[in-house]
Amino acid sequence: MKGTIFERLERWVLDDPARAAFRYREGGEWRDVTWGEYGERVRAVAGSLLAMGIAEGDQVAILSNNRPEWHMADLGSMAVGARSVPLYLTSAAEQIAYVLGHSEARVIFVSRQAELEKVASVWGRLPRLEKAVLFEGASSDPRVLPWKDFLEMGRAYLARHEGAYEAALGRRSPEEVASIVYTSGTTGEPKGVMLTHRNFLFTCWSLNERMPSDRDGRALSYLPLSHIAERMVSHILHVYHGSTTWFAESLETLARDLRDARPTTFFAVPRVWEKFHAGIQGLMAGLPEEQRIRAQEAVSLGLKLVDLRQEGAEVPEEMERAWREADASLFALARAALGLDQAKYLVSGAAPINPEVIRFFHAIGLPIAEVYGQTEDTGPTTLNPVQRIKIGTVGPAIAGVEVRIAEDGEILVRGENVFKGYFKKPEETAEALEGGWLHSGDIGRLDSDGYLTITDRKKDLIITAGGKNIAPALIESLLKFEPLISQAVVVGDRRPYLVALLALDPEKLKAWAAERGKPQDPEALVRDPEVLASVAESVGRVNSRLSRPEQVKKWAILPAELSVEGGELTPTLKVRRKVVLEKYGDIIESLYAG
Repeated sequence: MKGTIFERLERWVLDDPARAAFRYREGGEWRDVTWGEYGERVRAVAGSLLAMGIAEGDQVAILSNNRPEWHMADLGSMAVGARSVPLYLTSAAEQIAYVLGHSEARVIFVSRQAELEKVASVWGRLPRLEKAVLFEGASSDPRVLPWKDFLEMGRAYLARHEGAYEAALGRRSPEEVASIVYTSGTTGEPKGVMLTHRNFLFTCWSLNERMPSDRDGRALSYLPLSHIAERMVSHILHVYHGSTTWFAESLETLARDLRDARPTTFFAVPRVWEKFHAGIQGLMAGLPEEQRIRAQEAVSLGLKLVDLRQEGAEVPEEMERAWREADASLFALARAALGLDQAKYLVSGAAPINPEVIRFFHAIGLPIAEVYGQTEDTGPTTLNPVQRIKIGTVGPAIAGVEVRIAEDGEILVRGENVFKGYFKKPEETAEALEGGWLHSGDIGRLDSDGYLTITDRKKDLIITAGGKNIAPALIESLLKFEPLISQAVVVGDRRPYLVALLALDPEKLKAWAAERGKPQDPEALVRDPEVLASVAESVGRVNSRLSRPEQVKKWAILPAELSVEGGELTPTLKVRRKVVLEKYGDIIESLYAG
């Protein structure tokens, strides 16, 4: 097991078995799973898989919410040389069928009856799938094993075959594929990214060089563990450092669970930071006039201080002192209310975020660092160092990783975090790794300090009918920062001008209506003349900051926000442009009519 994640797991199991590895909520209370219990259940999972004849190189799938059993199933599968295949909990039955069929998974772990029913509905088309293990409840289906019975089977097997677990671990090597992670896919069918033990361990080492941590660290697991970012933060790094992972009950309870966990590291996608930002702004707007003015002045002071630091200028002592006073009376309370008062590392990634949102959080003492990467390089490529964050960039390459820009602007990556290849897709693998560099598919530029700025996806670049190359991400980011607008999709490829599909924020819309004494009916509000006028002003403000070809000439308000359930967003909240263009094709054509 040398050079694998199991070296770290065994260390914490032996050194500190009674310390909490996980905390999860049950019956309204937080309960612990110790490192000793974690290690024992990983052994039991491995024992059961051995008993079932799961061999090295087989695939074992996981379709579950975030919970301790997810981690146990993952490491137990890796321990016997099987490759774990995570699936998104929100996946439709057809998507599940594709991944299970393509990966040829022999066993699948599922969390609850709802997930089991999805699998059962497509099982007849999956000749390689033999068993399902159910974390919660039971089933009369003979192909389904309850979690408790599954663990007992493994314990019994290991009791009869002494040393079988240790022998399996002894056969693990750094170059072995540990997991096949299927990309969520903004376009086309998902591809299975093969990640090795070396990929995982190298990435842990490299991130620790940029963000040192230890066994006192805490992470809150709430984004899908099937996404590489959450899996690294709250699972793989958790084992590497021997820290504690807390599990949020749901996205709806995130605010409460954050206050309980008070994580030392917190990773969020831009949508979460934007919601936090909007919430704080809403609270400030609702303060009595004198307090509101004082809060706005404090934020303005903080923004000035941020700008000086970004410029590398010296901050006057009186400004520093005034900020500390504002911090003690206001910002510290805001950080505690968010549950981020003990956070050492705050990270945003997986999609672009408006730099103004980052500036705001820096101003109130929450220095968010942007990260950039992809599944194909085990999560991170670049990361802003907390001591020198350059707002608007995604930072320099992490330790041991090289980044360069190709002639066409594409970001190329080389390092031990780069994946082994796509499962059963040799042509796509050769294309992605051409010349020994990972071709990211993203467009960017490096500054003189080696800090990377992402400008767009290579495939998302808009080429207008006039031949202008336009990156929609910047325009969309500016639009999303405007009052009332929560989402924006800019369209214009091969068209004479740009148009935008805009979704309004329901909470902001309700607050807007309440202030004006209007009925809080979302369907009526999206047609309200005052709302339309406000949005028109927003588009005008954004256009004033753009060159003429980049300006949005026409726009339309969508009937509802884009969502994962509606198919317009991936589980990590990236826009599926192809789906949006097809779903709202009639609206887009109306914007170009005449």
